[in-house]
Amino acid sequence: MAGFLHAQSFVLDNEAGHLVTKSAGLVQQVSSELFDKTGVSFMLFLKDSPDTLDKAGRLAYQQAKLKTLHPPFIALFAHFRAQKIDILSNPKDLISTDQIFFEHIAPFLPKEWGKDMAKNNARFSFALLNGYTYMADAIARKHHITLASNIKEEYANSVTKTTLYILLCSLLALFFYGYFFGVRKHGN
Repeated sequence: MAGFLHAQSFVLDNEAGHLVTKSAGLVQQVSSELFDKTGVSFMLFLKDSPDTLDKAGRLAYQQAKLKTLHPPFIALFAHFRAQKIDILSNPKDLISTDQIFFEHIAPFLPKEWGKDMAKNNARFSFALLNGYTYMADAIARKHHITLASNIKEEYANSVTKTTLYILLCSLLALFFYGYFFGVRKHGN
């Protein structure tokens, strides 16, 4: 079974390139190491087609892919144009997928999907990779192992903190800009 899984990619249906090549390579490397050390398959499915724009299409796609997996597994389904991410695990209590989604993926997704699709895709890709690294670490900790090929948690924490700091500073700058220049316009 291990040879069969390693013959396939742990990153599937990324034809649109929503997960950048370097990130896809990291996911492949970490997922291979994770499977070798724990037996847990961690798969990313990135289908982005007209079939997956509606809920029924996404569910049909997910059910078809889940039938090909053998427990234990984590399946992260990311649909860029539909703006949806689903994380499924078997067994269901393998890791806290909801907590990781809301703490490490959702804050980095585009808040408003504007016309700049390259910017949207960069944020989407970063959010997926950030959540992926935390999930891989959670699985590794549960099995009392370390993943040599994963991004180290200290680095991931500093990236998160730096990103949040930049966002906070940007919001404060916009607030002060709007307040001071808004007062001047109304004062004249």
